[in-house]
Amino acid sequence: MTENPDSIPPAKEPRPRPQYGELAPEGWTWQPPQDQDRVDAPAPTVGAGAGVHPTAQPPAVPAPPFQTGQPFQTGQPFQTGQPHQPSSRTVPRWDRPLTIGLLTVGLLATLYGAFSLGALPDAMQLIYTQQGLGTYTSGASIGPLTSVGAIAVVFIWLAAAAVSVRLLLRRRRAFYVSLIAGAVSTVTMFAFMLAAMLNDPTLIEFLSRQ
Repeated sequence: MTENPDSIPPAKEPRPRPQYGELAPEGWTWQPPQDQDRVDAPAPTVGAGAGVHPTAQPPAVPAPPFQTGQPFQTGQPFQTGQPHQPSSRTVPRWDRPLTIGLLTVGLLATLYGAFSLGALPDAMQLIYTQQGLGTYTSGASIGPLTSVGAIAVVFIWLAAAAVSVRLLLRRRRAFYVSLIAGAVSTVTMFAFMLAAMLNDPTLIEFLSRQ
């Protein structure tokens, strides 16, 4: 078999034939798609190179909470830390029952003192009888004097009870209030009794002869 001299051999492809698929036409270039959600890496810090680390920033310190009821003072920085809490007072367990007991005893003593002042004319008559002074006649000032004394001792007990209850509600010691009120009430009662006795001229004359 002879070759045809007029036949033209096919031109050789300058590009190598791919192993898979087909070659793209000449002049075509591939453009990668633009990713809009891509996060670019931060730009390097100026002056940061090999062996040079950027200066570390100190952590932010939160501002302390504003406390109501405290006036703002200029020129003083805020201080961080725990908020101010009022210190709790420690009261002995025996204070409450002792205070109630003293108030009860004080009430009984107050009632006895008030009735004693009201019965002062009878007590004066007993003294007259024992000393042979005759019949006691109360003056015009004895009635108002004993009435004011009885009201005074009752008022002292009421004041002591109010102060004691207030201290107990605030969890503070209150037993000493009843003791002070008892001493003041006793002095007041004897002072009014002495004043009523000194207003009697017959008894004063008898005491001056002794």
